Amino acid sequence: MHVSHRTADSPLQFSMRDLARRPGQQRTESLEFPAPAVFGTDVIAVPQGADVKLEVSFESVTDGIWVSGTVTGDAVGECGRCLDEVRLPVVAPVQGLFLYPEAEREDGEEDELDDVFEFDGDTIDLEQLTLDAVATELPFTPLCDPDCPGLCDQCGARLADEPDHAHEVIDPRWSTLQSLTEPKES
Repeated sequence: MHVSHRTADSPLQFSMRDLARRPGQQRTESLEFPAPAVFGTDVIAVPQGADVKLEVSFESVTDGIWVSGTVTGDAVGECGRCLDEVRLPVVAPVQGLFLYPEAEREDGEEDELDDVFEFDGDTIDLEQLTLDAVATELPFTPLCDPDCPGLCDQCGARLADEPDHAHEVIDPRWSTLQSLTEPKES
């Protein structure tokens, strides 16, 4: 029989009553849930409400609980060159140490460690950890294709649809000379 260790508040809050202060004990959880918030950046993200899968292992250590696992989902965004929709599968590693409030730290250590969090010894909330993991796994500039030529900077035409697209660009300093080559109307 599988006992759920999740709390009613959030799908990403887990009770640690069975692991807290028992170094060496571990537990694995696997769940699918709708994204409670936008997972990602303004450019590309797993949308709120989209299906997200989390497989995570909790291991009790002397100073707290070590969390490691994987979060997966499908991100949606815009190509950074042509603005077409981009859909990317996301597989992001999740790792973090949740310290007991009384755990001793060396001077300056808390400033250096990004993946260290405090918890009350009873419940761990993985929302921020999974948000950060997904955001760091996504590209800064998503592309629909690595060779996407983008848009024409003159008229905005999609260059992938019109590979021979071109404009005759005349240097404005010589534009008055162009009138000399045009036929005169009589």
